Amino acid sequence: MKVNVVRNSTKRLNSDLSYLRQPDFIQLCRRLKSSHFTRNRKMPLENLLISVPARKGRTLQIELAYFKELFAMDNEISKPGYLKQRMKLNPEAYRELMRHHARNYYADGDASYDFKGYLLLAEDGSSCNVPLTDENVSTFGSVVQHKDRKPRPQIGIAALFDVGNRMLIDLTTEFSKFDERASAIKHISTETDVIGDRKAIHIFDRGYPSGSLFLHFQKNSIYFIARLASCHYKKEQLSMKTDDEWLDVIFDKSRVSAIRRAGNETAAQQMESAGKIRLRFVRITTPTENTVCLATNIPESLANIDEMAMLYHKRWGIETAFDDLKNKLQIENFTGSKPVIIEQDVYATGYLYNIMVDIMQDADTERTLYDADYKHPLQINRNIAIGLMKEAVIRLLLTEDAEKQAKIMNGLITEINRFLLPVRPGRSCYRSPVKLELKCEKTKLLRAVASLLL
Repeated sequence: MKVNVVRNSTKRLNSDLSYLRQPDFIQLCRRLKSSHFTRNRKMPLENLLISVPARKGRTLQIELAYFKELFAMDNEISKPGYLKQRMKLNPEAYRELMRHHARNYYADGDASYDFKGYLLLAEDGSSCNVPLTDENVSTFGSVVQHKDRKPRPQIGIAALFDVGNRMLIDLTTEFSKFDERASAIKHISTETDVIGDRKAIHIFDRGYPSGSLFLHFQKNSIYFIARLASCHYKKEQLSMKTDDEWLDVIFDKSRVSAIRRAGNETAAQQMESAGKIRLRFVRITTPTENTVCLATNIPESLANIDEMAMLYHKRWGIETAFDDLKNKLQIENFTGSKPVIIEQDVYATGYLYNIMVDIMQDADTERTLYDADYKHPLQINRNIAIGLMKEAVIRLLLTEDAEKQAKIMNGLITEINRFLLPVRPGRSCYRSPVKLELKCEKTKLLRAVASLLL
């Protein structure tokens, strides 16, 4: 289906291209010296910026040959020369591009999904393995994955994600073992720069609940939903007489001391000063028939117990976003082993993700035109769509010709809508557990011996 109008995602891509030529953004790109990126180079700054999200996870020499063809360059690019330029580039430039694209998305009024006027924002963290070097261990930290192996360096990633509109509001790199609550507060304190004055409900999993975080939300009049582990606020959970009630959480000496022992003196003092906080505790049953307790400050007039269960279930969207980043966009295919290059790759992947989500929403808008011809409503096959988009997005970034952009977008969206999936209501399939074949010969031997001794 051919569409002649300029799509909103294309307008925002053109805005990104204009933004990366602004003097303030060019200054942000300069990591080391204010004089960098002023001379004429084989690969100018604009092409250097596009080369990072354009990478395909191959060897650097093959990537450089691809860049030469992609940018129609006359001269070869050497590996030392390319990496030297990359070392001068500030990773925060890609984070700003990611936020700039999201900022325009909300400013244009395209964030269509909300709950009674509230955006649903989920916060979560993950980690990625990085190349084993002493510099990476000291910069990002490490984890011991097996007692007989060396520590493995990992980079922490924290994200604030709009689960309804699937847009990354913010993404930051962290130490391998980082304070998730501090990252959440940092993201929430700057979210208005992206979403403007839109109201939001923040959704958290079990790693986030704490008295200091709840006090921060209460002080700033922010609605939240946080899942409680069985050991979190156990006294309050056991005192519940119904599945939905308001309780006073007392910050007694034991709770304050636990925060102080963790090294957060400021939070401990805030809890001592407040003394208590009144929260709503809601007990729900998940689709897997597990009982879950949620803590929230949302009044019953805004969300009843069934709506609370639905809102918490929406949090799963951030898990699928991390799956897209890791397994479909291959965020761990790093260009080099230096910490600055690793951070560039992480932020560039986040920027690429927001562009792809934006294009998929345009494709989904046009997809609804096909629904009347089918028994069941249709949805986009995200696996195929992401695979189709990466090359097309780079070609879109390399041209500002409206006719060429329209041709690329028409072809891309037509291809995406060739692979639609029916949404069959009430469909479920039990997955029987399967024991995977062991690859480690030592483990196979130990298990075989153990089975003989039983």
